[in-house]
Amino acid sequence: TWALILRNKYLHSKTLSQVMVQPTDSPFWKGLMRVKSTFFHRTKFIVGNGTITRFWEDTWLGETPLAIQYPSLYNIVQRRDAYVATVLQSNPLN
Repeated sequence: TWALILRNKYLHSKTLSQVMVQPTDSPFWKGLMRVKSTFFHRTKFIVGNGTITRFWEDTWLGETPLAIQYPSLYNIVQRRDAYVATVLQSNPLN
């Protein structure tokens, strides 16, 4: 499928949120990268095991990313790119 082709060519072992546009990328992929932030702000993620959903920057709890819901906390957090699974596993209350 087309998703598998894009994953193998551009993502490799990274998630879409981790990939940055490269000068050698196709015009199609560069176009996708230009709308990536809009995509993430308008898409709701199903967490599953939490290994590919970003805790702060993906919309998974509520209608907007936690970074927007709680900007004061987001500004002081050390790992802004942490995934849901990582944050929940590091919680001493679990």
